Amino acid sequence: MSEHITLAEIARLPTAYHVAHIRIEPNIILAPMAGVTDSIFRRMILRLGGCGLVSTEMTNAASVSPKALRRHRLLDYLPEERPLTMQISGNDPDLVANAARIVEHLGADIIDINCGCPSPKVTGGGHGSALLRDLPKMERLLRAVRAAVQIPVTLKFRAGWDEQSLNYIEAAQRAEAAGVSALALHPRTREQGYKGQADWSRVAEVKRAVSIPVIGSGDVTTAVDALIRLRDSGADGVMIGRGAIANPWIFRQIADLRRGVAPFAPAPADKRNLLIEYMDICAEELPERLALNKIKQLIGQFHVGLPGSNHLRVAVHTAASLAAAREAIERFFAPYLETDAAVPETAIAAD
Repeated sequence: MSEHITLAEIARLPTAYHVAHIRIEPNIILAPMAGVTDSIFRRMILRLGGCGLVSTEMTNAASVSPKALRRHRLLDYLPEERPLTMQISGNDPDLVANAARIVEHLGADIIDINCGCPSPKVTGGGHGSALLRDLPKMERLLRAVRAAVQIPVTLKFRAGWDEQSLNYIEAAQRAEAAGVSALALHPRTREQGYKGQADWSRVAEVKRAVSIPVIGSGDVTTAVDALIRLRDSGADGVMIGRGAIANPWIFRQIADLRRGVAPFAPAPADKRNLLIEYMDICAEELPERLALNKIKQLIGQFHVGLPGSNHLRVAVHTAASLAAAREAIERFFAPYLETDAAVPETAIAAD
């Protein structure tokens, strides 16, 4: 893969795709991430700009009953998040189809079926990427969901269970035959987890094998990464997960490159403000313990890109209250706010 892309090449890249009747523009989207992509995180990403579609966290189909929904907030959302995908998982076609009906009633624009999560806790129950070990069952599940709802159904999946069972082409074709409107492939196997490199040539293979939109996911950490992968794979769009936790401005930076301007480089003040504002919204909408956990989670992967950032992470992770976490953030950024110097891109990458 070439590490460079020209402005002329960028101008020729697709900027939108359709999930059935729903136009997704821009075609750079936020991946569903368990424990991360709640309504607060999704709204933060959308507010920063450049993201065309967001998704809820993966929700077990057994937790989509009216009674279960009173115990968690996994499918909570606000109108400004639309279009919104709600992702569900399961291994029983009837159970997942019934959950899909409820999700449609809740107001989802798109239902996504998770066939990619590598977590042993998930796969141990036959969910997520475990379905890749039984493609006929996966297809039955998709057909049941498609028959149960009027809104579009999509599939997020992996390249296979392991290197000895790479069945992503067959999985894609079965999904298309079942009536799925779009596919998102993370081209690692379940066995890989998040180790090694995501092989985007597999995304290109799937794109050539089906006629529905194909989205690629995996190892997109910079704006240039996203556009190069879009060019080289021929995919209809790019999905960004962990890269958006590290750099929530990545979607805006991609949009900047497409406009032919220098990508936005967040200054220390931008980073301080994002962390504080995120924490404040969490404090408004969640109990303090959960809000504190949220800021600790974000700071763990957020690219501070400044000397001593590890000390900031330790201070926030050991904070016993939101007030202590806020004080640690304010204290760390205070010297930089005096000059409001921009953070060099090399420093961001090296954090």
